[in-house]
Amino acid sequence: MGSRVVSFDLWGTLITYGDREAEAAWRIREFGMILPQFGYQVPEEILREAVLGVRRRTLEHQRSTGRQAPVREQVAAMLAQLGVNDEEALDVLVVAHTHAVLRADPQPYPYAREAVNAAKKMGHTLVLTSNTLATPASVTRTLLDYLDIEAPFDAMFFSSELGFAKPRPEVFAAVTEQLGVRPDEVVHIGNEWHSDVQGALAAGWKAVWFNPTEKPACPGAPAITSLADVEATVRALTRAEAAEDLPA
Repeated sequence: MGSRVVSFDLWGTLITYGDREAEAAWRIREFGMILPQFGYQVPEEILREAVLGVRRRTLEHQRSTGRQAPVREQVAAMLAQLGVNDEEALDVLVVAHTHAVLRADPQPYPYAREAVNAAKKMGHTLVLTSNTLATPASVTRTLLDYLDIEAPFDAMFFSSELGFAKPRPEVFAAVTEQLGVRPDEVVHIGNEWHSDVQGALAAGWKAVWFNPTEKPACPGAPAITSLADVEATVRALTRAEAAEDLPA
């Protein structure tokens, strides 16, 4: 069965992670400015430990269980660690927390736009299948629009909306069910061997490993070091599928 859908991962595949230290520093600074407005004075080191500690534990939980904690729940956990129970403060801090990613200034990888547009011009349905952590889908879409990457996509799937993160099979099943396609009609391109490649293969998808840092090769999926190779690699997979479908 030929590929009908091309799926891209986002972070580390189409766009860089940016300056994560700048993102963390801005988030902590914003929390430090907002909390006193609600009557809470928190020493910077204690605030830092709450913000970074909860983020670290949330990521560990996501990776170990595949469960996606809602962003509001993450910020509430930070406030609980500080001994703060204030819904109005929580509302404001959620906005600061979720928009901190913009301070990291993530940028498209070379040939990201070209790869996305090429897949679209080949006639494939184009989807984004991305794990998130502190950045909800609404903010991610704003970022993609700003970076001029959003338009070609037919659908976007985010772990923050699904409640599960790759490599959980529920993520991949959500894509095929919504699009009405078979698993073997989807090829996924991503940079994480475990969550992207192994997750996709386990779900019955095909996969391409985006490996720009040239880590040791792993069997099971073709690897590319540049997004400029996406079109040729997807075409090669399609030709191989067509050859397999020919009668002996």
